[in-house]
Amino acid sequence: MAMPVNFPGFMLTQSESSSSRPTRPVSEAKSVNVDRARAMMHQFDRRRLFGQLTIVTMRAGSTIAKFLLAIYTARFLGLADLGIYGLLVGATTIVPSVLGLGMTDWVVRKIVDLPSSEALPMIASRLGLTLAIHLVAQPLAFAADILLGEPIPINIALLSGAILLLENLGGQAADLLIARRRVFLAYWLTFLRMGFWPIPVMAIGLLYPETRNLEFLLVGWLAMLGVSWIILFVMVLPERRWAHLRPRVSLVSQELQGSLTLYVKDVSSTVSMFLDRFLVSFFLGLELTGVYTLFWSIANVMHSLCYGVFQAQLPHLIASAQNPDQTEFRALERRLQIETGIWALLLALAAVIVTPLLLPYIKQPLVQDYLSLFWLILLATLLRILADAYGFSLLALHRDRALTAVAVGGALASAGLTVVLTPLAGLWGAASAYAMTSGGLLAARYVLSRPRALVSARAGLKTAVKAETCGHKP
Repeated sequence: MAMPVNFPGFMLTQSESSSSRPTRPVSEAKSVNVDRARAMMHQFDRRRLFGQLTIVTMRAGSTIAKFLLAIYTARFLGLADLGIYGLLVGATTIVPSVLGLGMTDWVVRKIVDLPSSEALPMIASRLGLTLAIHLVAQPLAFAADILLGEPIPINIALLSGAILLLENLGGQAADLLIARRRVFLAYWLTFLRMGFWPIPVMAIGLLYPETRNLEFLLVGWLAMLGVSWIILFVMVLPERRWAHLRPRVSLVSQELQGSLTLYVKDVSSTVSMFLDRFLVSFFLGLELTGVYTLFWSIANVMHSLCYGVFQAQLPHLIASAQNPDQTEFRALERRLQIETGIWALLLALAAVIVTPLLLPYIKQPLVQDYLSLFWLILLATLLRILADAYGFSLLALHRDRALTAVAVGGALASAGLTVVLTPLAGLWGAASAYAMTSGGLLAARYVLSRPRALVSARAGLKTAVKAETCGHKP
């Protein structure tokens, strides 16, 4: 039975995927793929536009809600509580990369077109390992906190630990849902756990002053995480899907063996994303680091919004990449780049218009003095968006070593360029290092994701020459 479409204009039914098509003669299959590719290049109808607008709107809503929550926390809770909240938000980004072991991308690629009876055990094994790691690591962290005299109050530590666990699992579950073409459900659940919960927390805090504390804020965050997981549990009740959600040691072992290369990629990408501001603080001090971080954060909103657009296409890329004839895959890839580029340019234009209007309200003359630096950081972010889209192509093509080599090289290049250019040119040097690294990532991923037609042609020519030579031997 075909899996129903759950995001209008975005996803095909499972029976339409490349792996489930009936076998055809080579010439007929190639003709069909060419026709499908042509159709895809012209497929930007209202439903598809509505789907992309929905994704961008939800991610934009999450960003605005978090921004308002930061202002609320600073105003009513104080900078110390805002600092703890900021560290926890950062941990929800770093912990999944460090503890994820690269398995999520590997599993995503495997389960795109598997039947539920095979996909659900792999999903359970992925999530089960994450749960096991947290259940081992968190008690050790709590014990260390107590032995050190509770630098973090134990009630806050316990709430933070529960949030880290459910956020980690929630992020992985969203990626796995997208792989199973449950895009709409994945993004709504992501909005609930990331963008919606600050609204009731702030509303209750404004109405009842006694709730204006960090503990209540974390309880509100944790409660919405619980709601999102209740929704997920309800989704697996029909047709006894829950019966297949049994982790298997053999699958965990298989996933770990296949994901090591991707794990190196994840850690390298995370290090590269945050290392530059630490280097800037070392060379230029905290004040200029604040300027750089502010502009980077504004530009990164654009990256976050575009990421949702091209992540929704990943199941299509993976399914079409399995076909030896890559006509359909290349058409999807081209469409992905065009659509991502259009959204990136529109959002960049919005940032160019809005940012100068917002900066006077910050009342920081130093930020105003470096406004022109923002344009360079914005350009670097545009290049990074396009580079990440080609990164999805490499993932779909199973070019894990190439993907990892580029990530490691990018991290090393970012660190090296920042160390060299920042002392020479200050913030302009740091921004230039960011732009050069993003441009290098784009060029490398583009080249490595191209068809190996030239290599194949040369190999075929050598084989033909060798056969002809052997055939003329006396």
